[in-house]
Amino acid sequence: MKLQPRVFCLWTDKNIMSEDRYNALSSIKKSNLEVILVNKVNLSSWVVESTPLHPAYNYLSAVHKADYLRCYLMHHHGGAYTDIKQIEDSWLLPFEQLEKSDYFISGYREVSCLETARGRGLVKDLWLALNFHRVIGNGAYICKPNTPFTNDWIDKVHNVLDCKFDVLKTYPAKHPRDFSNKIFEDGLVSKYPLRWTEICGEIFHPLCLKYSKKLLKNLPSPNFTLKYL
Repeated sequence: MKLQPRVFCLWTDKNIMSEDRYNALSSIKKSNLEVILVNKVNLSSWVVESTPLHPAYNYLSAVHKADYLRCYLMHHHGGAYTDIKQIEDSWLLPFEQLEKSDYFISGYREVSCLETARGRGLVKDLWLALNFHRVIGNGAYICKPNTPFTNDWIDKVHNVLDCKFDVLKTYPAKHPRDFSNKIFEDGLVSKYPLRWTEICGEIFHPLCLKYSKKLLKNLPSPNFTLKYL
């Protein structure tokens, strides 16, 4: 499948995007790719008829919905994904370089051991942190669709959701940024079963190690220093 020169962004929350966030979204056109914002209104047009979203999707927090959809879109459609952050450079060259290569995914170099995912246990977390230079960041990338990388990725995400489906139905997300054992302002502890990075970095980063020889690290990083509401 030929890579389409487009970049997906996600907005799965009910609230209106803040001005700062909207300005960041506007900046993504600097990538020189077609910018596609996937939200509740147009999501159905990107769902593959033969492969619907996992039935746990509607029980997820807004953050975890976005974590799920980035995987789904990259596996089934390919192209680029970015968090809604300031983009300052063209992505056309890394896009073309990936398309002409036998690599699976292009991304930016992970910046430090502090940015790798935590939650899989001390030994695994430490090994991943020590090998941060071999992985790419999880905030933006360009993917070829239906590669061994994306197949592994979506299978592992689905395995987690399969295992926790019953608990998710019983304790769905109550907050856009809900996660397991989150303490709310009223002092109550969340029973929502997913860890913060359980269907994102905890899967994506180890796969980067597994497929490290199929990663390109040539993508300009978005500006992650700015904070958004």
